[in-house]
Amino acid sequence: MSSSSPIRSDSATLAADHGLARACGLILFATLALALVVPGVLAAGYFSLGLIAIVWLTRQRAWRDGVLSRHERWLVWSLLIFVSVWVLSWAVHGFTDEANRAAGRIARLLPMIPVFLLLRRMQGLDGWMWRGLIAGGLIAGGYALWFVLSGQSGVHHVGQTGFRVEGTTNPIYFGGISLAFALMLVPKVIDDRETTLLRNLALLAIVLAFVANALSGSRGAWLAVPVLIVIYFFTLGVRQTPLWRFGTPLALLGLSLLALTAPMLPMHERLSETWIEIRLIGEGLGSDGAIGLRLKMWSVAWAQFLDNPWLGAGPGAYRDVLHQAAEANDWNPIMLRYRHPHNEYLSALTNAGIPGLLSFVAMLGLAGLRFARHLWTAGRDLRFMAWCGLAATVTLAVMAGSESIFERNTGVIWFALLVATTSALLTAAGRRQSSNRQSSDCPSINKFKQ
Repeated sequence: MSSSSPIRSDSATLAADHGLARACGLILFATLALALVVPGVLAAGYFSLGLIAIVWLTRQRAWRDGVLSRHERWLVWSLLIFVSVWVLSWAVHGFTDEANRAAGRIARLLPMIPVFLLLRRMQGLDGWMWRGLIAGGLIAGGYALWFVLSGQSGVHHVGQTGFRVEGTTNPIYFGGISLAFALMLVPKVIDDRETTLLRNLALLAIVLAFVANALSGSRGAWLAVPVLIVIYFFTLGVRQTPLWRFGTPLALLGLSLLALTAPMLPMHERLSETWIEIRLIGEGLGSDGAIGLRLKMWSVAWAQFLDNPWLGAGPGAYRDVLHQAAEANDWNPIMLRYRHPHNEYLSALTNAGIPGLLSFVAMLGLAGLRFARHLWTAGRDLRFMAWCGLAATVTLAVMAGSESIFERNTGVIWFALLVATTSALLTAAGRRQSSNRQSSDCPSINKFKQ
């Protein structure tokens, strides 16, 4: 079949050695490897994949091939509904400059659809992705160590003289996505089909990604670790030897405790600040630390939602209300720097009301459900990719509890790239497993292939 002939079915897959598959694999690898430390790489990689996908799907007339599974259709529709709810709120509340910027930011989710539709047709991309995650973890950890050991300075302080590692955006995204990479890589360490070198590199990448998170001082994503440890024990771990079933959760727990409590790491001081803040807040004394400020921002967001429950107050409206509350209550002037409540669930409520929250939770939930339902399947490639996608989704969902991840282009694109890629490669792994099963059922075919 020529590359320009129209394609109507899922049989139109691109082999691993196809030029387009190699190009997309290289883009995916470079994006995952470098995006945490090199400015512009994340957006360039994501939009390059989106542009390639749009052109290819249009030329092949393959936008509607009718073979998406039920869960794939749900994921696509949940994304379209979320964006539509946002646009409706934007239109109802007026086209202010802040609202226009917000609409442009949310629209960055849309290339996720063509990226998913194209990558699901490609064979061999999983190798590019796994190696990109390994390289990303190694580079992020190496960069974080260089930043601290060479005495670099940044915007965000920890203690009196130290600085948190920020990466290309800020410590929240650098630390949170580094931790996501570490958790996504767990299957590569336990995969006995891989070479010893690759498994050791994956293990080192996990350790360095934990180091990157610890040196960022970002606490927001850490609740994902115990959640995924429990999931691992009852899913991937069931088919492992006792050493790997019990050893992997213990290793993750040990790394977490070391990163959180080692006195030489910023996370130790951040954790101490957390307990002090919790005690002060519990005693009714209040706090101007990260937790105290967030509680104030959340209270303002909740009050604004109660005043506008059905369609919210509109994109950008929260900032003005927060600033008024800060001035009226004589809060810390630092509050005047913020324009969102540092909680994506509350951001959805303030921007688009109950429909905004429901559509956001549905998008997260359907992505997670698509991955979770494959964790018990027989094929290891399918199970491992399902874990990879679920680890990314859970980490982002946890991050959304302390950061409005869709209030920055970085958060939008990381969500779109990780979910679209892992979901597409999950489909490719399922197709490969089905093809292998059919081949094993046809001895004559196997004999011919040999």
